[in-house]
Amino acid sequence: MEPRLKSIIFNEINPSLKEKFGYKNFHGADLSQKLLDTVPENLYQKLTKVDLNKPISTENNFYDAVMCVGTFTFGHVKPQALDEFIRITKPGGLICFTINEGIYVDYSFDKKINFLTEENKWKQLEFFKSDYIASKDVNAWLGLFKVN
Repeated sequence: MEPRLKSIIFNEINPSLKEKFGYKNFHGADLSQKLLDTVPENLYQKLTKVDLNKPISTENNFYDAVMCVGTFTFGHVKPQALDEFIRITKPGGLICFTINEGIYVDYSFDKKINFLTEENKWKQLEFFKSDYIASKDVNAWLGLFKVN
């Protein structure tokens, strides 16, 4: 029997998710097959090559949590991926992500986040700007939302 809690991670897993929050079944995804090939065994139960600028081939309401770190940046994933994250996350599930501050307005993430909130697709739990890569003076918006 498959463990109940499922989480998909777009980029890199944090081991504390297993220990602190009880997530047991991790699916990883990335656009780069080369990167996926470097992932240590037994870290994820499933790895998939995914282009987040296209529909994600996962059934609706499948994941308990979605985490996307380091992909909302210059020339990468656009705001419509947030719609897909909501679609594949169960009601009551969590979506956690970072957005490079340099694209937050220019790529219309601000408008997309406001729209999804106004349409009652999710509820904001946390959203703030923080040092992201302090050594390079890069800041990012960090978001944690609960799917309605």
